[in-house]
Amino acid sequence: MKESKVFNIENLGYEVSESDNVFNFLLSEASVAYQRTPRSTENAIDNIRNGLPKLAIDTVLAKTSISRSQLSNILHISTRQLNRYEKDDRLSPEQSNFLYEFTRIYTRGLDVLGDAATIDAWLARPNMALGDVSPIELLDTGEGARMVNDLLTNIEYGFYS
Repeated sequence: MKESKVFNIENLGYEVSESDNVFNFLLSEASVAYQRTPRSTENAIDNIRNGLPKLAIDTVLAKTSISRSQLSNILHISTRQLNRYEKDDRLSPEQSNFLYEFTRIYTRGLDVLGDAATIDAWLARPNMALGDVSPIELLDTGEGARMVNDLLTNIEYGFYS
């Protein structure tokens, strides 16, 4: 007779919060102080309020296919201002929030769509569910980010999008 397996919820891999996924993506460098606490949501808010380091911008540009121009639009600053940031500079809380939201959607897209090439293509392609606008064009507003996130939820649960 076959031995039954015991279900262990700890083996599901859900111990990492969404905000931890974002900061692991953005601040994977050991030199950046991102402290995980049991209340990682509050920690994410504190990190956003204190301003994300310039390293987060470099990481997004390196790990995604987003252009410097597209990122400057999302952050509501000029490309020239984006280029002026020094190594030790920090983004404003508003810019940090927009970068956090972009990264949250990007990492969620990686989970839903599977790989970087797919999410990069999906972000750039006009989508009928978004009024024939590409998702990347909507990420400069909170409402646009919500719409893109909702669309990822539809895809995740198998609705046509």
